[in-house]
Amino acid sequence: MSIRLIASDLDGTLLTDCKELSPKTREVLDLAVQHGIYIVPATGRSFHSIPEMIRNYPGVEYVITANGGAVYSVREGKRVYQCLLEKESVEAAIAVRKRENMVLEVVIDGVPYAEEAYVKDPMQYLATEYGAKYIKATRKPVKDICRFAQKHAEELDSISFVCRYEDKERLYTSLDKEIPNVYVTSSVPNLMEVGHIDAGKGKTLLWLLKKLEISTEEAMAFGDADNDISMLTSVKYGMAMGNGTENCRKAAPYVTDTNEKDGVAKGILRFLSEAE
Repeated sequence: MSIRLIASDLDGTLLTDCKELSPKTREVLDLAVQHGIYIVPATGRSFHSIPEMIRNYPGVEYVITANGGAVYSVREGKRVYQCLLEKESVEAAIAVRKRENMVLEVVIDGVPYAEEAYVKDPMQYLATEYGAKYIKATRKPVKDICRFAQKHAEELDSISFVCRYEDKERLYTSLDKEIPNVYVTSSVPNLMEVGHIDAGKGKTLLWLLKKLEISTEEAMAFGDADNDISMLTSVKYGMAMGNGTENCRKAAPYVTDTNEKDGVAKGILRFLSEAE
């Protein structure tokens, strides 16, 4: 049984630390495309935050965004699946934001919005130098994010809280208990991401596989963070990156090399001939 679909997280996985595709990764992705394999980026990013080189890459027909909150058809230029937050979930999240006084981000129809002060100076909120540039380039600033989220409560793909590292474990438990009908995950150390309980990369990948009539034994997935675990455990060839979180590496059926050492390319080559 051959591999027919390869899903991959972007940051820390498919992309190098400089947010590029290495020459070796391009070479192997091109080889996969020549074999007729679907390449599916699966990211916590919103659709409009995905690099154009990824959206327009040959073989990329579908993109999983917002940690499984939505799927886009690149060819059609529109959503083909979505799993929006419920109004009650948004209202509960706003209450947590007000109590904890954390920075709040929301995504509507693939577009991320964030508090004005955060967009202006992300490094004051623990963002890395690259992260600050990325935030400034992708987030639309909003003066009153709570009012904005309330106004669009039935339209949100996802919500994220920017938190301090030392608060993360406490907040994970708190958010999961206080906000109804959601799953809580994380892709980077200072971010807690909240989506609808029926979203998540794993569940949404399974939806796409069913749509394309591809079995889980014909699918491969790569990731490096806790928000990738459900995806890596939902297919036969699920591979954590060598630079992945401890939880991710322990949960995945396989572990490949790091994103800086062509881990995705090596993982594809490791199993492509075996699967065929």
